[in-house]
Amino acid sequence: MSRSEPITSPARNHALAEALAWISKFAHAWKAIEPAPHSLSIDGFIIWGPVLYEKHRNEDPVELAARLYGQSGEYSRYLYPGHPPKSKDALPTFGSDV
Repeated sequence: MSRSEPITSPARNHALAEALAWISKFAHAWKAIEPAPHSLSIDGFIIWGPVLYEKHRNEDPVELAARLYGQSGEYSRYLYPGHPPKSKDALPTFGSDV
């Protein structure tokens, strides 16, 4: 490659950048609400974020985090690895007679 050739970078994927920015805002808002932010795992947002984005992309991620805080459902195990889910986050269990 000669010095006179322009250096080109790959085209930016705007949809991906938009999704990642939305997920990042959501994760930071969730962390700001969390009384024990050190217990959060970024892996949880990597897993849950795209799901949320697909369903709620037209909503404000900060407002959504405030509305959904404490309601991470099955994703709680990824957000808080090693911690038992809070009662309202726990998946339902059924007795043997069901």
